Amino acid sequence: MKLKQKLQIVEISRVSPPAVHAAFTDLMENPFDKSSSSLLCCYRQATDHVSRDGAIVILTLRKETLEVINKVLIKELGTDLRDPKLMYDGQRAIVTAFAKTIDENEQAHTKMLSVFSTTGQSWSSKHWFGDDGWWIWKPQWINNKAFGFAYHRPADYISLYEGDPTRAMRVHKPNVFGLAKNNKGFPNESALLFDHDGEATVFLRRDADTFSAQFGTSTPPYTKWFWHDLGIYIGGPCAIALTKTTFLVAGRHVNWETREFSTRLWHFDKTNKTLTEILTMPSSGDTSYPGLILDNDLLYMSYYSSHIDNQARVYVAKIDGVKSLF
Repeated sequence: MKLKQKLQIVEISRVSPPAVHAAFTDLMENPFDKSSSSLLCCYRQATDHVSRDGAIVILTLRKETLEVINKVLIKELGTDLRDPKLMYDGQRAIVTAFAKTIDENEQAHTKMLSVFSTTGQSWSSKHWFGDDGWWIWKPQWINNKAFGFAYHRPADYISLYEGDPTRAMRVHKPNVFGLAKNNKGFPNESALLFDHDGEATVFLRRDADTFSAQFGTSTPPYTKWFWHDLGIYIGGPCAIALTKTTFLVAGRHVNWETREFSTRLWHFDKTNKTLTEILTMPSSGDTSYPGLILDNDLLYMSYYSSHIDNQARVYVAKIDGVKSLF
């Protein structure tokens, strides 16, 4: 099956302003729009890839034109807010982010932060949760509870957290995957999904030894996980399910020989554990961290890239032909 010929980019729109570093995106249907004609998109706005002034931008985008119809800025003085992620618990849209504060003694303090909205227009005050130093990566809701994998670089493993990002999240299963347990180092960012039967799947980034991403599965109560090495690197992974056994996966690809970076889209067959590249987005340099939304045959994809003017910008693309992949 020649999957590369199946998809077509219909439109790409830059949704971030010029002259700032705009990166680390996520995308979600606007749950408060009864007409289903808008999206919520979030990203980090700062002066650089790593700087102390990172703020969260939350946009409302019109689906048809990708124009910005509402913009909210969330910031914390002296704190870098990184990698905002969107989720919906059935009543509230929630954004989580990793907050890094440098004190007067140049010591770093890190915690998770959340805000929520019941309208998509205005957002709550900031709430701090999680354990110091542990980065809980895009929690997902199932049965009125959120689960999310967290990593802490010195630990060299990931733990599964559960709870409510607007209240508290605690360790559900420690050391699910890591160097000592699996002989594979520095697991970190993840794309966690739950199907209608409660089965969990996860695509996991790694940044050590072979740098190969992992695919994991589990069933309730999510204390026992099975892992498969995917054989390639995927940075900032994001995934959506097409069927119970097929997925779209997006993230950063690295050509290790040339050190060239791009944002790509893969088709994943869960039955035979194969990843097939289907699309490379216009991208290079500082790039990746996509968000994915499927609307019938149309895929909306947010991501960032510095391919045009060497400045990180946020883009949203419309991609047609997804039904041909089912």
